[in-house]
Amino acid sequence: MATTHLLHASLLPLQGGINFRDQGGRTALDGRKVKPGLLLRAGSLDRLTVDDCQYLSQMPLTHIIDYRDSDEVKLKPDVIWQGVQYDNVPANPLTDDVNANFAKLSDESLAKFDAVDFMSRLYNQLPFDNRAYRHLTQVIQQPESGALVQHCAVGKDRTGIGSALVLLTLGADRDTVIEDYMLTETTLASFRDEMMAHLAIHLNEQHGIDSLSYVMSAKEAFIGTALKAIDRRYGNTDNWLEQEFGLTAEKRAKIQDKYLES
Repeated sequence: MATTHLLHASLLPLQGGINFRDQGGRTALDGRKVKPGLLLRAGSLDRLTVDDCQYLSQMPLTHIIDYRDSDEVKLKPDVIWQGVQYDNVPANPLTDDVNANFAKLSDESLAKFDAVDFMSRLYNQLPFDNRAYRHLTQVIQQPESGALVQHCAVGKDRTGIGSALVLLTLGADRDTVIEDYMLTETTLASFRDEMMAHLAIHLNEQHGIDSLSYVMSAKEAFIGTALKAIDRRYGNTDNWLEQEFGLTAEKRAKIQDKYLES
């Protein structure tokens, strides 16, 4: 594989990866660390090269969970390598408003788009009654499953909540969850710059460009909105994990033994 410049050590050395990184090394409250190479998060996999697939096939990857809407998948289908199970389970609760299918965007549609309101509504709704994350929790409970990559378009919002769910299940504290989320501001930077430059050619209204720049950013306020929404509804994240996903303390202990170093 050709040498790939990495913006952070957690990024996999892939030529066509988008924000494709390993959550290994994150620390749980009991001091154990997440095993490397088992819990991965990413953006779309449509740009993976043959060499990338060869690299990924050497890992114990058994599952891909794609959180994108069907039109996003149709426009940019994942490149799938042999030996991995692919599941498309959309996670976007606001699919009727907007998704990451930027081909549908125009100056007219963006003129009325309130990015701040959209991101607030998105993060207030993502954690609840979401079958995509129920599917995620079922996969991580399977004793025979290997490594997992969960992804959406850029690996930030839908993947961000899924990744937070996994870390909380493993016993990570909120600071660790927020740190992992905010790392995307760094690891997505090159792709975000490429995407914004492309969109700027096709869009004339500065409001639309500014709105998309805001949506493409990773802000602590975004993940904070989701955590506050969970606290309002359930009191704490432990209750959320148990009541939304059936992740009792006993089930979480088994998951922790699977994904945390001894």
